[in-house]
Amino acid sequence: MCILFIYTNPNPPAGGYRLIVASNRDEFYRRPARNAFLCPETGIIGGRDMEPGREGGMWLGVSVKPPAIKFGALLNVTGEEKRQATSGRGPLVHDYLKTDETALDYVRNLPFETYSAFNLFMMEVTKDKSSGYHHSNSPQATKQYHGAQVLAFGNSTPDAPFTKVKAGREKFKEIIARAPDRDGLVAGLIDLLKCSDLHLPDPELERRAPRGVGFLSAIFVNMRNGGYGTRTHSVVLVDDECNVEFVEHTMRAPIDPENPEWDVTVVKSRL
Repeated sequence: MCILFIYTNPNPPAGGYRLIVASNRDEFYRRPARNAFLCPETGIIGGRDMEPGREGGMWLGVSVKPPAIKFGALLNVTGEEKRQATSGRGPLVHDYLKTDETALDYVRNLPFETYSAFNLFMMEVTKDKSSGYHHSNSPQATKQYHGAQVLAFGNSTPDAPFTKVKAGREKFKEIIARAPDRDGLVAGLIDLLKCSDLHLPDPELERRAPRGVGFLSAIFVNMRNGGYGTRTHSVVLVDDECNVEFVEHTMRAPIDPENPEWDVTVVKSRL
């Protein structure tokens, strides 16, 4: 389970933001990962999966390469019929950020039938426009978002969001509207990502994940007994001058979910 909140504004006021992202990564605590970093060869910022056989996969990342800042995030779609997947989903974000192709060209060339069910959100930000794209293979569809937007995605199809996704979107909007400055904004977004309130009832979540609905209805997932939960918070800011800031709070390995220690990474770049 993961969750993603996105604010875009192609014409922000002075001191405002073109892009604001807040996201949680939910994963098994034992799965190895590398903290966020800036790759000097590619200009890609983000953490990496280090699971043997799946090294280098990304759940969320940013690339800064003229003429655009690109953002990508991958979320699984839970509760879908299992398919014979021959391709891992981990490279989807990295390959999009690395390529010079636009989001539409990139997804047009994807062999979507070879992957397990996913939601892939892609964003391209320049100094005069912002364009967002959601692509899923369950069912196969691409939707475009232009102009000012407040969006939220989870591990269901966008037309049937979980209750926590809808509630979180409203809190996300409030935080952005009320934040007095950059520090207040980041602190508010991290607090949102740590919210352990249960959002029940949720018929869609109950249908897709009936066994874990009580735990999974929270934005911050904590299934200690199952060795699974929220382990990484990511905040991405792109201001009116196209300065990029990537803030990551991630549990330090080996993870003790009863008393986790958090590593904080801040990476900055500029278009």
